[in-house]
Amino acid sequence: MMTKFKSLSLLLCGATLFFAGCSKEEQAVAPTIANESLTTVVLNLTNQADVSDTTSCRYKYYFDNSGNVKSSDSTVLKLKANAKYNAVVNIYDEQQTPVFNVGNEIKERQNYHLLFFQPTPISSANLITGNTSPYIPGTLTSSKGPYLNLAVSRTDRDTNSPALEVGLTDLFTTGAASTGNLEVILRHQPNAKNGTFAPGSTDLDVNFKVAIN
Repeated sequence: MMTKFKSLSLLLCGATLFFAGCSKEEQAVAPTIANESLTTVVLNLTNQADVSDTTSCRYKYYFDNSGNVKSSDSTVLKLKANAKYNAVVNIYDEQQTPVFNVGNEIKERQNYHLLFFQPTPISSANLITGNTSPYIPGTLTSSKGPYLNLAVSRTDRDTNSPALEVGLTDLFTTGAASTGNLEVILRHQPNAKNGTFAPGSTDLDVNFKVAIN
């Protein structure tokens, strides 16, 4: 799976707008398996106060016959203000038939993976740092509002000792009505995962538009 993810990273380094996180070290790794890509990311959310109130958003890449990213599109994540949502991150390779659930492999290798979430724009007062934060270090803060009133915390843990967060399941907490973006990054950290962003390399980096009403 590690090789497959690196192959994906190589493919997506061409999509600089969304995959600026590809490292020089990653680019030096020759792909050996090129038949699998992370094509689609879906966030499914359920309102804790009303389980019939569900919402979702999707980010999808489209590839040409050579396997290069030719375009992408996404849907808006619509949330209610002052609410708590249970969130599930699903990742697929829709180029395969049947569709391959890459998230299941991430779950199997959860000790090597860590998801990060960054609402923007965000104020410095709202930017949390530290090992337990799901937020992305180095994110620019804004001195001018309104900010995206969204907080994210991971709710799942791996089998490391002590157990570390993964991020395939999360708690989304909204505040007042606002709009912005949510960046989602998957870090690949074999034998180096320590709960922080630093070790490893980036396998996936996408942005969703968010509307809280």
